[in-house]
Amino acid sequence: MTSKRTASYSVEEYILLCHVYLDVSQNPIIGINQSGDQFWGRMKTEYEKSSVACTQERPKRSLQTRMSTILTACSKLRGCINQIENKNPSGASQEDIISIYWINCICYIFIYVLNFLS
Repeated sequence: MTSKRTASYSVEEYILLCHVYLDVSQNPIIGINQSGDQFWGRMKTEYEKSSVACTQERPKRSLQTRMSTILTACSKLRGCINQIENKNPSGASQEDIISIYWINCICYIFIYVLNFLS
């Protein structure tokens, strides 16, 4: 059996995936007592409920891989911001800290993720 690579995710799909991840992972009724397979099954079910997701079938493994990439980027972003905050720039606002980060880092996908999560 040959697996076929799916099309790239759109910006809307990235946003949807992040929203679904937060909804499923923070569901107080289900809680944390679910297996990984159950969690990703719920992710796929909730993701497919959206009209945005109807444009492209996404296998559960694709959602897992893409979310892993997003979480890695968020972790790296948080680490960079922590380093800047730990330098304790006098009188710097959160906006100033983000500006310092922007100057020091070229990869603006992190900024996009930060804006989405705030």
